[in-house]
Amino acid sequence: MSARPPRPPALRPLLAAAILLLGLGAIAASRIASADGTADYPAASLSTPTDQAALIARGKYLTTAADCMPCHTGPGRAPFSGGLVMQTPFGGLSTPNITPDKATGIGDWTDKQFYAALHDGVAPGREFLVFPKYLYPAMPYTSYTKLSYQDVMAIKAYLDSLPPVDAPRIPNSLKFPFNQRPVLLGWRMLFFKSGPMKMNPSWDEQMRNGAYLTEALGHCGECHTPRNIMQASIASKALAGGAIDNLYAPNISSDKTYGVGGWSKADLVAYLHDDGNMVKGSPYGAMGDMTDHSTSQLPVSDIEDMADYLQHGTKPQITPPGPAIADADASIARGQKLYASNCAACHGATGRGLPHFVPNLAGNDSITAQQPYNVIGAVLAGLDSWAHPGPKMPAFGAKLSDQEIADISNYVRTAWGNKGSADTTPAQVMRLRAVGDLPPIAGQAADKLGCPRISPAGGPTTVADPGKGLLDIYQGATAATLPNRTRELITAMRAKNSAISNADLTNTLVAAYCPVLANKPGMSLADKKSALKDFIAAAQKLIATP
Repeated sequence: MSARPPRPPALRPLLAAAILLLGLGAIAASRIASADGTADYPAASLSTPTDQAALIARGKYLTTAADCMPCHTGPGRAPFSGGLVMQTPFGGLSTPNITPDKATGIGDWTDKQFYAALHDGVAPGREFLVFPKYLYPAMPYTSYTKLSYQDVMAIKAYLDSLPPVDAPRIPNSLKFPFNQRPVLLGWRMLFFKSGPMKMNPSWDEQMRNGAYLTEALGHCGECHTPRNIMQASIASKALAGGAIDNLYAPNISSDKTYGVGGWSKADLVAYLHDDGNMVKGSPYGAMGDMTDHSTSQLPVSDIEDMADYLQHGTKPQITPPGPAIADADASIARGQKLYASNCAACHGATGRGLPHFVPNLAGNDSITAQQPYNVIGAVLAGLDSWAHPGPKMPAFGAKLSDQEIADISNYVRTAWGNKGSADTTPAQVMRLRAVGDLPPIAGQAADKLGCPRISPAGGPTTVADPGKGLLDIYQGATAATLPNRTRELITAMRAKNSAISNADLTNTLVAAYCPVLANKPGMSLADKKSALKDFIAAAQKLIATP
């Protein structure tokens, strides 16, 4: 029998840290509130149906209100079986299977373990033998901690009634040290306090229900509250608005100028329940997913309660847009021309849109929010259709430059009586190219390398897209196959247009290869620019060859 290998010295600091963090955990425990204090919650949240079918029905309603399914359903996956990879500033985080499968889901979880996950953000199991398995706060237990015990058990009853799905979890791709769950102890000590929400004693049952739906189940603050550098919500700025991916969740506090306090109740209910209207626009992006799968499925009375709470029960947050850029007038003038040629055909010359198909931009508060990200993100990546079926908004990230998109944003935010600011800069557009789900030609790497812009017919500042996927010909190319790919593209372009000039042919080759080169890992920008020059020189020789 071989002797047990000595413990690696590298583990000793880890064990020391474990002892220290366990001590700190005792301090953290003093910050954890109990589940008491829910006596003033809405009556329905404090009762447990005695009939199993009624309990499951209550759980289904709560699960819908909490919008669990979209996050726990990845591409091609069965509902609730996980597999959605969320990109965070710290790396990729996949959502788990929450069907009752015993091997890969939550089928073996006890009631106590399930409650601990939602209320305290702790899953069954241990890390490094001694640490609790802290959940990453991308799972909004920071809001779900406000749920009553009865409702958490109803949610579990519903999830337990679903068909079990064998769906192992996709591994996370978080960066060190964030891939070590014990690190979360410090975050929890600083930013998390479990326990019920405080209801205003003067609120009636409807207002309490609206508060419970908004703060606990709907976890609206998770998107609509700005976050600090450690991605914790800033409590003093609750519902003041926050960045989410390449968009911006606007201020939904009771402020009458910058929030939803000045909206009519009917418009707010329509936005949350009926997919919006031609007064305040329509929900889109993550908000569109939420209304499609959650609030539109709830009784209108619940949405009216939420509207009352948002408009009268929340702290007003004053969030004016930033100051206009130095050359705002010139940017707005350019943006007006660009809007006319790229946007007006659908949104209208006066920004009024097309009822039931294209939302209005005039009077749309998401357009005039504190940050201009909604205009930038929509222009860069496009948007899903408002009507189903209906036309999608096309993406312009590959066609328009950073300056052009900034100009459109500055025009739209200030036109037709909109009270936004002409504060958008090309630097903001470039930064959001790294965040949105964009094709390589429209991404930040291609932008930095100066890759050509692409449009269907080409123009003074763009290269024509030849179609048939020809611009993707260099995907997966190696140094050995690159010349043959270039010959194939030259042949295809000449077959398509026998009169094509060498200059236009070169531009098409560069438009195809540049984004592939731009996204190669391990190369500096200077190296990429040098490689692009070498590619152009080699391409000229191939173009000149009969």
